Formats: sequence, structure tokens, C-alpha cells
Amino acid sequence: MTSAMSVLAAFAIIMIDLVGRAGLDKMLALAGGPATVALWAQLQSVEELVSTVAIAGVLQGLTVMVSQANGARDQYGLLRDALRLGLVTSLVVALFAPLVGHALTRGKIGEDLFWLAALAGWITVIPATLNAYWLGKHQQQRMFGLSLLTGAILLLVATGAWLGFSLRELLLTQSLALLLLGAAIWRYLIKLSAGSDATSTRAEYFAPLLNFVPVGLALGIMSPVSVLLVRGMLSQTLSWEEVGLVQALWRSAEWVTATSAGVLSLIFLPRFSSTYGTSQFNREVVRAAAMVLAPSGVLLSAIFLNQHAILTALYDAQFMVSNKTAALFMLGSWVRIASWVFLFGLYAAHRTRMIIAGEVLSLPLYALLLWIFEEGMTLERTGLLYLASFLVYLGFIAYTLFRSSHKQNL
Repeated sequence: MTSAMSVLAAFAIIMIDLVGRAGLDKMLALAGGPATVALWAQLQSVEELVSTVAIAGVLQGLTVMVSQANGARDQYGLLRDALRLGLVTSLVVALFAPLVGHALTRGKIGEDLFWLAALAGWITVIPATLNAYWLGKHQQQRMFGLSLLTGAILLLVATGAWLGFSLRELLLTQSLALLLLGAAIWRYLIKLSAGSDATSTRAEYFAPLLNFVPVGLALGIMSPVSVLLVRGMLSQTLSWEEVGLVQALWRSAEWVTATSAGVLSLIFLPRFSSTYGTSQFNREVVRAAAMVLAPSGVLLSAIFLNQHAILTALYDAQFMVSNKTAALFMLGSWVRIASWVFLFGLYAAHRTRMIIAGEVLSLPLYALLLWIFEEGMTLERTGLLYLASFLVYLGFIAYTLFRSSHKQNL
């Protein structure tokens, strides 16, 4: 199981990513204000669109199956096929993602910038594969070392923003740094996966991993595209400046949501995977809920109570929203965290179809609600619809895991 050092490493990994993203957003806010923050977020959504189809699908499957594998030979075989399958699925998405991003940003950013973002997303799959493999082996300490390198890339881009780089120059800096890191990790992965039998067991590893591809496509496409669509719609019904305010609220809540997601992924996903089908599994789910929901509720409440000071500290004094807007987004974020407890349980149960079905009821549902109720849109209403969509998602995911666990026990 997970050691104390692994838990500390997991929290350090989460903090490195959060601090790096916050520093970059701060520099963007100082350089260009809310609109620049919103436009950079659009570019990063395209990067996530390309990388998440592998990270949320094949690479989650790699972590689960490495946790359940019998020996090093099986683990190496899984690593080899996950690397290939992840890169191929991401490459397919990278061929159309820039067109989607450009269209949903209403031409506010040049299409060539979205192609650069897609390239960065594709390269990101390489270090993410190594992370997923190490996570399945409960080697969070090694992941910490890699997170320092990826955090350094965020620091480099933030420095560029501070120096006044354009969005194009920031993307070029990010892509070049990722390319150098990805090339070094690629050589290591090829050498590591050479320990498997490349012929006799290919179907043994490839077929189960293939089952996770639809999950990656669903989560990796629907969520980032929904966020792109949400920002695009709000830029029409409100403005890009107000889109920047919504983005700032998400980022402030992300200190809690990303930490909770990191705890569930880095600590509990391997534990869920190794205990699924036993009585210990239900206890792990309860333990995970207790570990993330109470602290996250307290922290999100603290963000709400101090939202003006926090937004000013993270961005600048231009970033101000009403207390009602902040309360609705913080509550919606807490409900979203609750749904992730059950989502990672479904990953461990290999319930890929139910994960796909549930994904429709999260951010895609939010985008649909914004479209239905776009007349007279306000920031308060965007927060209310955000909360409503994730209440629906939580109900579906929790019920699905309960049914799956009950059938497994029978």
C-alpha cells in the first residue's frame, strides 16, 4: 500500500503544479488583465483536449492494470502498449483540435497558436505515460522528481509573461521546453519497455488497454471542448473580461479541487485498483471521501469568505465578483470533488461505459444549460448552472458505483 513518503510526495506534486499555474496566471493578469487570462486558458484547453484523451483513458488504464499486474514482465508490456496507444489517440485528436479551438474562440486568437498548443499537448503524453506507470507501482517519490521538471517549464513560461512575451512567444517557449523533456523521457521509456515480450503477449496487454480508449476520448474531448464552448458562449452573452473572472474563480477553487483530485489519483486510485472485488474496497471509498470532502469543504468556504483578497492576490484588483457568484462556484466545486470519489472507483472497476455515460452529465451538461438559459445571462446564473450540472453528475456516478460494487460482491 501507500507509504508515508509516497503521500508526502503526492502532496508535493500537487503543490508544484498549482504554484506553477498560479504564478503563470499572475504574470498574465499583470501583463494583460482578465481578457489575456481567458485567452491563454482557451489555448491551454486545446492542449488539454489533445493530452487528456490519453491521460484520462489509456494512461488511467495503465495505472489500474500495473497495480493489478503479476510481475515486471507484465508491467513492461503494459507500458509499451500504453505509450504507443496513448500517442496515437492523442495524435488523431491533435489533427482537429486546433480547428475546434479557433472556431469556439470566435477568431480572437490566430489558428497557428492553436496548432502550437496541440503540439504541446501531444508531447505531454510522453511524461504523463511515465507518471502513470510509476503511479501504478506506488512510486510517487519518482513522480515528484519529474514534477519538478514540468514545474520548471511553467516557471519558464511565467518568466516570459513577466518579460512581456506575446501569446505566440509563450507557446513557443512551452513547446520547445516540453520537446526537450519529452525526448529524454522517450529514450528512457523505450529502454524500460524493452523488458517485455514484444510478440507473444501483445494482445494480452493491448486488448484491455483498448477498452480505456473510449473513456479517454469521451473525457478528453467532451470536457475540454465543453470548457472551450462555455468560454465562447459567455464571451457573447457577457464579455471576455467576465469570462476572465469566471476563469479566475475556477483557478482559485482549483487550489482545492486539484489537490483533492491529486489525492484521489495519486493515493487512492492504486488502492482502489488493488482492492476492488474485496470487502476492503468499500472501506477505501469511505476513507477517500472522509479524507477529501471535509477538508475541501472547509477550504472552499475559506476561499468564499475571503474571495476579494484571494482574487486580488492571485490576479489583481480588477478581478472582483459578487459574493453570490463566488458561493455558487465554490459549492459547485465541492459537489464536483464528491463525484470524483466515485469516478475513480469506477476506473478501478473497469466500468468504462458508465464513465463515458456520466461524462455527458458534467461539463457538457453545463454547456447545454448555459445555451438553454442564455437569455439575460449573469455571472450569478453561470454559478447556479455550474452547481446544478454537477449535482446531476454526482447522483449518477454515485449510483453507478453502488450498483457495480453490489453486483461484484454478489
